[in-house]
Amino acid sequence: MHVRKWLIGGLGAIAAAVVTTASAWACVSGPSVTFNTATIKPGETVTANMRDFRKADPVQVRWNDLSAPVLASFESNGTGTLFSGTFTVPENAKPGNYVVIFSQSAPDGKASQAPVRALLTVAGTGGANPVLGAPIAPVDAARPAGLVTEDTSVSAGTLALVALGVGGVGMFLAGMAALFAGRRPPAPEAARART
Repeated sequence: MHVRKWLIGGLGAIAAAVVTTASAWACVSGPSVTFNTATIKPGETVTANMRDFRKADPVQVRWNDLSAPVLASFESNGTGTLFSGTFTVPENAKPGNYVVIFSQSAPDGKASQAPVRALLTVAGTGGANPVLGAPIAPVDAARPAGLVTEDTSVSAGTLALVALGVGGVGMFLAGMAALFAGRRPPAPEAARART
């Protein structure tokens, strides 16, 4: 009887650990980029601080369009740790708000991670900020309709983790049911007959 309770308790603990691990893995944040300044002049250098890039592919920087020429390329070690790099704002950038796109592509040319976008404001002559409400810098009309191809494939590791999580929850529920089923109150004793 005691062995059964220990077995059920151990299976419940393992199931709880698997569910907790799966939940923590599912909450991994995506990559992010911050700049050392929010406003810059054309031709100046900007430092980009990049975090949580978990692919080992190079990070490419593009100006205001995913199909624009690469301004800079940075090596990522794929661990997600913080790393920095610098790029130069195009000389012909007019005052306004621009989107700087950081993307990673696998050797086969497909995007290995969704592009990250960060906003940078280019100041006018004398360092003046653009007029409030001014339109964002124009986008090329020949821009492709879809920025990133959709990849709905699921890796074997992800499927295995989901299967472990579902199995763990099932084992936990079965263990709890068996534990509560084993806790039946003792049957009442029959009353003794008086003689």
